[in-house]
Amino acid sequence: MLLARGLVDEVPLLSGIEALYGRSVHHCLYCDGYGFEHSGEPMAAYGAGDKGAGLALMMTQWSPDVILCTGGEADVTPPMAQGLTERGIKIFPDRIVGLEGDCGRLKRVRFQNGIAIERSALFFTTGCQLDEKGGVITDPLTEETSVPGVYVAGDVSRDVLLVVVAAAEGAKAGVAINHALLREDGLC
Repeated sequence: MLLARGLVDEVPLLSGIEALYGRSVHHCLYCDGYGFEHSGEPMAAYGAGDKGAGLALMMTQWSPDVILCTGGEADVTPPMAQGLTERGIKIFPDRIVGLEGDCGRLKRVRFQNGIAIERSALFFTTGCQLDEKGGVITDPLTEETSVPGVYVAGDVSRDVLLVVVAAAEGAKAGVAINHALLREDGLC
């Protein structure tokens, strides 16, 4: 059995996001090169707890001016908070009441406490998580899980959520399944 599945982007319910999503508000730093596109600009990471903190820390590869917006959810653990402090990332724990922009360009993030912070881009984390790494553990050569005869490919198997990776995993799993069936029939 081959389990192959993708993801549906869970876009946060934030006022103003519709006009900005895909232009200056994104779900992935890597998928479309948006981290690089906003290089050097003031950016915001939006995500709860350590997952949001991890995103903010990654964003410092593209900009020295990053803030973390936790939306009032899940505290950041002390080790992650220390990493944020060391990189000058300020945490904004209040809920976001709106994203303001013009012609698809984010201008500011407005918080429930009335503060508005100027930002050019916002990246958010999604809620999808299957295990602590975000995927099912598989044999790297065959994509077989710990359950004999069950293989996985695509976003269910790794935390590298790229189409090219999913296609390669599917091809590897397909060959492994074919070989397993041939062995069952005594043909190899």
